[in-house]
Amino acid sequence: MSEGRFDEAAERFARAAAEEPQKGSRWLELARAELLADRPERARAAFARLAALRPNDPRPVVEIAFTHELQRDYDAALRAYGRAIEIAPESAYAHRVLGTRLLRWNQADAALDPLARACALEPTHAETWKALGLARHQLGDRAGAESAFREGLRHRPNERTLQLPLAALLVNARRYEDALAIYDAVLQTDRRFAAAHVGRGILLHELRRYDEAEAAFARAVEVADDPRPYQARLVAYRRLRATAASTQSSERRRTSRGDVSGSDTGSDSDTVTDSDTVTDSDTVTDSDSDDTGSDTASASDSDRNSPETDSLQPAPVSSDTASR
Repeated sequence: MSEGRFDEAAERFARAAAEEPQKGSRWLELARAELLADRPERARAAFARLAALRPNDPRPVVEIAFTHELQRDYDAALRAYGRAIEIAPESAYAHRVLGTRLLRWNQADAALDPLARACALEPTHAETWKALGLARHQLGDRAGAESAFREGLRHRPNERTLQLPLAALLVNARRYEDALAIYDAVLQTDRRFAAAHVGRGILLHELRRYDEAEAAFARAVEVADDPRPYQARLVAYRRLRATAASTQSSERRRTSRGDVSGSDTGSDSDTVTDSDTVTDSDTVTDSDSDDTGSDTASASDSDRNSPETDSLQPAPVSSDTASR
């Protein structure tokens, strides 16, 4: 369907659905076309016909909930998400969608139970563990958030979706050695992940391992598809180190002369921030395996199965000096 012809496509699909009303794929095609034509009421009606054909499938009801969200009728959406769970109480998908929607609506407390249930039903789904960790973090439960991320990694080792928010949490807690171990694990699976090298550099700087930090920033330049921002950081870091070394040399000379009356011990410029480091800023997506096949209801907008509350990002880290 090309842009500007969604109405015409919807009409064609409507005729096809009328000719084969017992074929679920026809109603799904019609519903999707109506969504593209920005007609959520008609899409809802088509999804309702699909739901009637598949009374044990929660996915058409989830889609109905989304049409209510499009019209900002969140109470109706919440009821529909709850109905999807009633239809399939053992469906991790139904619990996950409810939990991530509640998290998106800044109802982290209410999101905990459905997310925990989804994790129990499908423990290998990394995005669900991430959402659970974010919900706990929003509620101030850092230990619980860390536990969720680590439990997810136990089921899905080397899953970047979980490694990055865990690293951010550890940085915020100033657990730099632990965070460094996470970045090292990330780079074990992707040596060309430039932002992870920057993350390592920042942490090594905080640990006063300045030569290693500079080497990490240099490595980011080498592997980046676009090295320019990483080169700028490297140049800035080298300048910072040179300034710090010069300042300390001046201090030593003054001290040796007995002049300790006004030494400059550093400035606001002696700071390494984490603007380029790896964060958990990407939206949690839920490209659910339940949603495959042309005759299956699926989310036409992956964002609606995802929390928009990825507030867990590293606090800026800094050091007063950057000399060897």
